Amino acid sequence: MKISPKIVLFILLCFVSSISLAQDDEFIHPELQWYTIETKHFLIHFHDGAERTAKVVAKIAEEIYEPITSIYGHKIDQKVSIIIKDYDDYSNGVTYFYDNRIEIWASALDFELRGVHNWLRDVVTHEFTHNVQMQVAMKFGRRVPAVYFQWLGYEKESRPDVLYGFPNVIVSYPFAGVNVPAWFAEGVAQFNHPDLNYDYWDTHRDMILRMQVIDNKVLSWEELTAFGKTSLGNESVYNSGFSLVEFIAKNYGVGKLEEISKSLRSPFYLTIDQAIKKSLGIDGKELYNLWRAYLSEKYEKQIKAIGEKVEGNLIARDGFGNFYPKFSPDGEKVAYISNKESDYFAPSAIYLYDLKNGKENKLVSGVTSSIAWSPDGKKIFYSKKTRKNKNWRSLYDVFVYDLESRKEKRLTYGLRANNPAVSSDGKLLAFVTYKDGTSNIGIIKLNDVLNSNEISVKMITNFNNGEQIYGLCFSPDGRKILFDYSLKNNRDIGIIDIETLEFKPVLATASDERNPTFSKDGRKIYFSSDRSGIFNIYELDTLTGEISQLTNVYGGAFMPDVIDDKMVYSTYTSDGFKIAYMEQVKRFKQPEAVDLLAYENNFMPNFHLARSNDYDDSNLPEFEVKEYKNVYTSLSFYPVFRFDNYNKHDRGIDLIKFGFYTYSTDVVGKYSLFAGALMNKKFERDLFLIFEFNDRFPLLYQIGLKPRFTVEAYNVTRVVKYPITLGLNLIPVDVVYHLTEVDLSFKWKIFLPSLDLKTGFTFSRYSAEVKSFIIPETNTLVRSSDDVYFIGRTFYFDFAFRGIQPKSNSDINPVGRKINLRLNYEFNKLNPDGTYELKDGILVPVYRKFNFWRFELNWNEYVRLPLKNHTLGFIFKYGSILGKPVDEFFNFYSGGLIGMRGYSFYSFGGNEILTLRTIYRFPVIDYFHLQILNLGFQRIYLGLFFDYGNAWNDVTRLKDFKKDVGVELRIDGTSFYVFPMKIFASVAYGFDKFDKVINKVKYSFGRDVRFYFGVVFEFDSIE
Repeated sequence: MKISPKIVLFILLCFVSSISLAQDDEFIHPELQWYTIETKHFLIHFHDGAERTAKVVAKIAEEIYEPITSIYGHKIDQKVSIIIKDYDDYSNGVTYFYDNRIEIWASALDFELRGVHNWLRDVVTHEFTHNVQMQVAMKFGRRVPAVYFQWLGYEKESRPDVLYGFPNVIVSYPFAGVNVPAWFAEGVAQFNHPDLNYDYWDTHRDMILRMQVIDNKVLSWEELTAFGKTSLGNESVYNSGFSLVEFIAKNYGVGKLEEISKSLRSPFYLTIDQAIKKSLGIDGKELYNLWRAYLSEKYEKQIKAIGEKVEGNLIARDGFGNFYPKFSPDGEKVAYISNKESDYFAPSAIYLYDLKNGKENKLVSGVTSSIAWSPDGKKIFYSKKTRKNKNWRSLYDVFVYDLESRKEKRLTYGLRANNPAVSSDGKLLAFVTYKDGTSNIGIIKLNDVLNSNEISVKMITNFNNGEQIYGLCFSPDGRKILFDYSLKNNRDIGIIDIETLEFKPVLATASDERNPTFSKDGRKIYFSSDRSGIFNIYELDTLTGEISQLTNVYGGAFMPDVIDDKMVYSTYTSDGFKIAYMEQVKRFKQPEAVDLLAYENNFMPNFHLARSNDYDDSNLPEFEVKEYKNVYTSLSFYPVFRFDNYNKHDRGIDLIKFGFYTYSTDVVGKYSLFAGALMNKKFERDLFLIFEFNDRFPLLYQIGLKPRFTVEAYNVTRVVKYPITLGLNLIPVDVVYHLTEVDLSFKWKIFLPSLDLKTGFTFSRYSAEVKSFIIPETNTLVRSSDDVYFIGRTFYFDFAFRGIQPKSNSDINPVGRKINLRLNYEFNKLNPDGTYELKDGILVPVYRKFNFWRFELNWNEYVRLPLKNHTLGFIFKYGSILGKPVDEFFNFYSGGLIGMRGYSFYSFGGNEILTLRTIYRFPVIDYFHLQILNLGFQRIYLGLFFDYGNAWNDVTRLKDFKKDVGVELRIDGTSFYVFPMKIFASVAYGFDKFDKVINKVKYSFGRDVRFYFGVVFEFDSIE
């Protein structure tokens, strides 16, 4: 009888990926030394180089603990771990509210869709509010994040040597322990507390919402519930959520936020609409409509107050992230950054636009920084994030692109150097560099880096208390650098002498002034400011101090560059940031200020702003710093109920398995444990345990290797009734199959960030236990016996490359490439026909040795077609057992859900396999949002596929290859607002009918219609 371990592992991957992979860090850093600061309510963990940030966070966390917990009437049941990270140039915060664990990156947020607030005060308050509010809304408490309901269906398998078929139905659906929609979760986190205005409704937020209201592009009530959109769409969820939560607090009272959160605890409340109805007396859609009417009235007044528009013509419309336009020195071309077709900001590139003929060219990809021209116009300088460094850290470094040779050259290595500027004589290169949450300005000699000489960095600022610097601009004489910076809220503009290091503020008002640049003669400074309530471009005369306004827009105007009274800038519309061009600048006096929506709100009076700014984070308490000792999260339990009908003789309760998954991790990611156990009435069990070790592995670390070490163990039992013939009797006997596998592996990055090498060893032991039975004729008890029929040992190398382009629909409709290559050396012992010999009076199995090399290659290539979101995929699979043929126990199999779907999994197999799938995939509905109770639906795609392949032992012929066609429906959505929900349904038809002789009996396969269905957490697991 065959029970394939591949079935068990495939099921496990589909069922548990949402738990195990959600907290997986792709890059590990065992080189870091970790420390801890303990306060009354928090444990602040940080690595070497991030001590200042950790101490500031410890101070802030204790200050905000009481206000945030009191507003929700909820005290945390243990000390909250806050982990500070500063090994990547990345800015974010994330809360694992079931674990009382918060992660914060030290680098301050510099995001074009957000205003400037003190980063650490903003992010600590935001994330801790998440931790408190989400715990208030939990249905089953902190230890039970979800209850899983699962269903497994199997192919009807006619082969007598196969216990049961491969799955054709695989459903794993979580009943979530929280169902807080994205807009409410992020809205309350940004609102946090009416007296803590470390985050407040700023000009950027007003800009985004104003333009959406003006152009009738506000997200619908259904769209607000979940992310999974573009960068602009996801930020709109944050933005609208903040406004809507403030609307609730202002009109119904702050206490309603707690009421709504507590109402969501009920397991019978599947949507927030029910909680809003209970708390406010109106349903969610009514609340939304009232808010929309309020916005329309407010912004209609704003638009009237703005007056006549003064703006340029758009020269770059594609994409929603068009930034940092810069004239070439001759003024004939404009270089700028754009994300064009991408759904996110990160994949942006540099484009060069010709003002004479309107043509543009893409120069270099992967750039999000500001850019600088060389004085001769032959080179463009910029920064890129790269992991090409010793520890695979994502750090900014400066690059240069030569327009004549069309080649890119890296200039710095590991300097964390961003937003470069070049002096007018071409001798100096300045950049912003980051460390421990503070930024500074460094300068290097350009000839040294261009000629690959040793680099000497001169630091011209020495900030060390969280000060932030953004864009840089040399004065025309090359003696000074103009830059925008922030200390608490908003940006100001300053200038520093690169020789004397004397700093002077140029513009430091209550408004936000940013993006400064000099005129050619150095007399004028052009900048963007929100002094009118809307960001516009202004001109400052440095001799007279007079300020003139150059634009008057509805959205916002940023990042100006002016040459000979021509100006380019980035302008915000309801579709994002575009590049605008003014052929002739016109100066005028600024009009009256436009009232921001937030300033009419009771929660934003000036004294609150003043009180929130009344802090000094340079003056820190004395904290005791200790070496980090492992802190583990509480064990989370996920109860599991599985309908599992692999045994056609089972009925009723026998089909149900009960059990749980459990998970815990070291809070800084050094270790993690993930395990599960399920069992049914017959005591059939599915057990697994996965332990990951991400710290310094002995010996390997000492020689410079930093792999992730994983131990995986699986134990599965299945019980079948098997008739045994004894004399004239046919006796039904219980046979229990035991499958045990243990895998030890090391995994690390090699050559490329997207290329993994995994090497390891797998031990397998399969046995069949014949339970005791009684011979009727003699009433004799036959004791149980255990037959170990397979012992396997495998050493393997596994190379995996993943180059899927980041898109909001990349899971349902990928574009790019995935390659997996695996080489095994297996030395196995198999008793294929149940032969025994007598040794010392004991029957022992007679094993045959099968030692061989196994090679597998899977190549998935997905190509974008001219029609939007139409793709053509090619999935190539080849496998071979090298050398002479071996027993069919070791065969590859070609059919089923993960193969040629027109045929059953076991219908054809062999020591060698080759299949090719071609799939044309296209959107039925590319993006929509339908919410039905706790189910959210966002995308529907259809795929038409054709498979061609075969499996064989010695030789094969083309005429032996099988063919099938099929169609697959995919639906992308969410469940309970937070869990990914991927639904697929597939039907396939195999064209070829063929026979196989098994145990001297002929069985026929092919020419039938086969169906597949599933609800999983990612489509990637089934393709």
